Amino acid sequence: MMPLRDLRGRLTLPRIAAFPAQPVLIRRADVTMATLDSEGAAILGEVLATLSRHGLTETGPAFFRYDVIDMEGIMQMSFGAQVAPGTPIPPGLEADTLPAGRYITLTHHGHPDELYDVMVMLNLWAPARGHVWDMQPTPEGERFAARLEFYHDGPPTPPDDWTTEVRVRLKD
Repeated sequence: MMPLRDLRGRLTLPRIAAFPAQPVLIRRADVTMATLDSEGAAILGEVLATLSRHGLTETGPAFFRYDVIDMEGIMQMSFGAQVAPGTPIPPGLEADTLPAGRYITLTHHGHPDELYDVMVMLNLWAPARGHVWDMQPTPEGERFAARLEFYHDGPPTPPDDWTTEVRVRLKD
């Protein structure tokens, strides 16, 4: 097992916050940990290009949603954009909603490669504080109600300077 990276000064402390339901447009895809960075970035780029081609605007940062996680196998994911209610659905995308609820959230500033270590830390911190993810084990992996990474920056910004919000829904 690799040691955790030194993330001091690169992330905020976790906090609990309530978020309303949020309409989104997404593209679903199955990826592996080995292909997540390249495939995920390409799919998210296609989603954003589709919005632009159809004159649609985002209402918040684009995101990766980890729907079913199997670190050793296939991960079912959604790549999307937050939109206003009633936004038309362009071909190739589907409408969905990020669920309302209480979430643990934190902000990371730095290269997205560090997000794995951020989640390792959060997965240790949450149960130590008595928090339980809104997640169900399945034969395919752990199915989350909402486990999200919101990307506040993109390709024009060097990855070492990206700001990413991690948000995981808590069980009610």
